[in-house]
Amino acid sequence: MPCYDTAHDGPDRLYTSLTRRLRAMGSPARAEKERSYQKSAWQHWGVALPQMDVAIREILNDVPAADRLALARRLWREPVWDLKIVAGRLLTAQSVPPTEPLWRFVTARLADLDGWAVADNLAPVASRCLLHDLRRLDVVEGWVQSPHLWTRRAALVFTLPWTRDGDPEQMLGWAASLAGDREWFIQKAIGWWLRELSKRDAPRVRRFLAEHGATLKGVARREASKYL
Repeated sequence: MPCYDTAHDGPDRLYTSLTRRLRAMGSPARAEKERSYQKSAWQHWGVALPQMDVAIREILNDVPAADRLALARRLWREPVWDLKIVAGRLLTAQSVPPTEPLWRFVTARLADLDGWAVADNLAPVASRCLLHDLRRLDVVEGWVQSPHLWTRRAALVFTLPWTRDGDPEQMLGWAASLAGDREWFIQKAIGWWLRELSKRDAPRVRRFLAEHGATLKGVARREASKYL
């Protein structure tokens, strides 16, 4: 695989090469199906996730972190669903450090989120930033009261690593605050968070359900109880 040459493979050339490759991988039938399923207002090229990863490996193999971030910013500006997904996925590389510029990239994109798929592909990047600097959780706490559905949901989805390790009390407090939120995607996210936590701390999830279960919708209770 060719090595990245900073002198010749600048951001413009990377953008052109990557978008051309992705367009060639697209499927109009898949694009229409995904656009309908995601209820998306963006353009869709119909590129499958494994194909996106192939294109990223082929074209961005040796690209340094700063250029990956610059490319992600440019891809995100396009009104194309596939490119927003790719923008998140290309930043998951361990060569991209969870520094303040990366965290600013994440937080600046929250208002653009209009569905679960783009948000969930950005989540691993956000989670790495949060784990690197726990002070950033203070910012996330403010998302819980956001009028924007996908920002509220991100408070839980971006902190899923705390279901596996660390103190989950802060996030459980957020889940309790959101228990009365009637949005299906919020209820699903609460149930998802509790379900994952139950794998290591079932008693804590049972206590949460005893305290807040009556407020939750059925989808959240079912998800949370799956492994109890």
